[in-house]
Amino acid sequence: MIVSILGSGLMGSEIAVDILASKKTDEVIVVDSNASRLEELKRKARQRLPDTLSSKLSVYKCDIVSNRGELLKILKRSDTAIGALPHSVADLAVASAIEAGINYVDLIYSWRASDSYAEVDKKAKNKNITIIPACGLAPGLSNIIARKAVKDVGGEADRLTIYVGGIPEKPEPPLEYKIVFSLDSVIEEYTRDALVVRDGKIAFLPALSEVELVTFTSIRGKFEAFVTDGLSTLPNTVKALNMTEKTVRWVGHAKKISMLSELGLFSEEEIDIGDKCRISPRKIMSSLLSDRLAMKENDRDMTLLKVVANKGDRQSVYEMVDRYDERTHTTSMARTTSYPASIVAQFLLEGKIKRSGFLPPEEAIDSKLFDEFLYALKQKSISITKTA
Repeated sequence: MIVSILGSGLMGSEIAVDILASKKTDEVIVVDSNASRLEELKRKARQRLPDTLSSKLSVYKCDIVSNRGELLKILKRSDTAIGALPHSVADLAVASAIEAGINYVDLIYSWRASDSYAEVDKKAKNKNITIIPACGLAPGLSNIIARKAVKDVGGEADRLTIYVGGIPEKPEPPLEYKIVFSLDSVIEEYTRDALVVRDGKIAFLPALSEVELVTFTSIRGKFEAFVTDGLSTLPNTVKALNMTEKTVRWVGHAKKISMLSELGLFSEEEIDIGDKCRISPRKIMSSLLSDRLAMKENDRDMTLLKVVANKGDRQSVYEMVDRYDERTHTTSMARTTSYPASIVAQFLLEGKIKRSGFLPPEEAIDSKLFDEFLYALKQKSISITKTA
């Protein structure tokens, strides 16, 4: 069996190592336009895996936008592909997978473009393949857990709330935050209106709103959570009168970020800064914060997830607290984002997911596969615990 992985950044490289570790795969092909990232991936594979497993790795330097023909050749050799690419090229990758006629799992994909679901679904079914979008941490793992929590309370909920976030183990000023994935994606999360469900209807709230304190049973301390746009496909696949996704941070973070946003420092509108030079405040802030908030050698991160579903006096709560892996020197965010996609892709390879078409992760991992999915995560030292 051959698996192709598009992108070899923080997430793509970890997916590649995990897929290589499976004795059921014969070859893992990784495609990236950055040669140095591919070389780093090869070094990581040799370091983390026995020679018999790391030798299955093939890397290709390819710009999938300018050389789509080469991409299609690679995909047509594969049984399944996984996308770990920027938002800007996710649509192209999905279209290429459909043209190549192979199953495809994506970390992001444009799930907001609901008007394109029907077309993707139709094309995928015509090719008898499965396209699974937004299958990382959140959306992805959070959606899978959310659907199960709602099922626990009877299949319909009065309220469903997802709390999720990657944070440093030790908060440091000025923002009590360290970058654990793309800063541009974080800023987008802080500035884009969030889709929520209120009284059974779709609504939109400002990001960073409805700040509340949240606790976890397996870790001391209080954290804060605020509205963000991460429900993904859940409003279409789960029945809940009220539905919200909230990002978890150390207490005080939201107030500081809100101040920066209110000052216009995240605006994409270019301004004149003299000498006929125009630039957007967002680009300046992204550059400044990327350096200031970068994780240093001794920094450690953790990922927190809590899903709460309520129906009358019934409640279902699932929690996860995951930490930096000292053995493999892998961030918790890379682990909790990469492994759900890797496991789902391997389920596709093994024929455990049989439905074709556009299939959200919460529908791909149905009740029959849920326990097996959690067991696969536990084998990677990621534990999801039902606390209520």
